[in-house]
Amino acid sequence: MEQDYKIHMQRLRHSPKTIKCYTKYIEKLEQWCRPKRIELNKIKYQEILQYVAMLKTTNAPDSVNNQLTAIRHYMNHLIEKGVVADNVAEGIKVRGSTRKVLQNILSSDELEDLYYSFETNEHKKTNFYFEAASKRNKVIVGLLVYQGLLSNNFLRINIEDVDLSRGTIYIASTRRNAARKIPLKPWQIMLLKEYLEETLPIIQKHIGVYNNRLFPLKTSQFNVLLHPIFKKLKSYNQKVTNNNGIRGSVIVNWLRKYNIREVQELAGHRHICSTEAYKQDDIENLQNVIDNFHPLS
Repeated sequence: MEQDYKIHMQRLRHSPKTIKCYTKYIEKLEQWCRPKRIELNKIKYQEILQYVAMLKTTNAPDSVNNQLTAIRHYMNHLIEKGVVADNVAEGIKVRGSTRKVLQNILSSDELEDLYYSFETNEHKKTNFYFEAASKRNKVIVGLLVYQGLLSNNFLRINIEDVDLSRGTIYIASTRRNAARKIPLKPWQIMLLKEYLEETLPIIQKHIGVYNNRLFPLKTSQFNVLLHPIFKKLKSYNQKVTNNNGIRGSVIVNWLRKYNIREVQELAGHRHICSTEAYKQDDIENLQNVIDNFHPLS
């Protein structure tokens, strides 16, 4: 196995355990190719399908799809090197894998109600820091219900990632998700402007942390902010569960408005099948999830 493939995986922020596992999967594919005199760098789509058919005889669908993910990464690595032009494994997915069961999906109106219901003036004239913290929390709520961010996204947002003139926010890549720029709502831009100019300096001075983070903290655990926020949001709507629940609702609502490739980019999904998992087979019954991306049965 080439060392630069492992370096490619490290750049994508995969854990050492994942890199070891994916490397093993590629070695397994190489072993299958060898007696058939197939060069891995020249493997064709139909040959990938033959390999998948072989895997299905002894592996569960989830295991096969994990191995396909490793193969897609390897093909992307070859594309980067200029060895191949296309990823022959892109889009191949085995049916029957564990489906994403989405419960308590909030509509776009319900998500927006959470934002407008979130009070910021309850501490006004009683404690200047608590008032500033409430305004910071409302900024966070906006990024939850409109951009579908997760805890590890918030930790990576720097001040310069907010572009008020273009109305966007840049979300850095994580081990699981790709980097992307997401549009902000006009009312978010107004609140962010006030936050950057007035609220953030108060918070920085109070906690004694002067760094470039949009949400400075003395800890690396962003849940210390999210936990009380979600407790408050649940008092407004009992369908609110956790960070993943809000994000799932945002993605489901995006899929009603945009095509799947646009949603993939907004959500930061590295693979289209991750976005596909959020598609619903019946608008009136959002609990049933479809999985019909590829003709393999």
